[in-house]
Amino acid sequence: MNVILEKTYSTTAKGVADYNLKLFEARANTDAAFEFACGLIAMKSLPEMVERSTEQVHKQFDLAAAQHKELWALPEKMATETAEPIKTGLSRAFNKTA
Repeated sequence: MNVILEKTYSTTAKGVADYNLKLFEARANTDAAFEFACGLIAMKSLPEMVERSTEQVHKQFDLAAAQHKELWALPEKMATETAEPIKTGLSRAFNKTA
């Protein structure tokens, strides 16, 4: 039983660490947006500002959508991997009694 709990705890800890890493990567996108805003101030023409802004919005939207998908996939993966040792342990216990 202790082995099952250790595996479950280990899997959960790894999943939480992976999730936190993805959140940290999302912060890097905030920094990129800030840098873009600073660069926007230096632009000299309105058409250039509009063009660059449109490009940035598309890029940020695509990036945010991809990160959102990854952030939702991680807890699902973690739940599946965390349940596996428990499922295996229970299966073995029931097979021994049968």
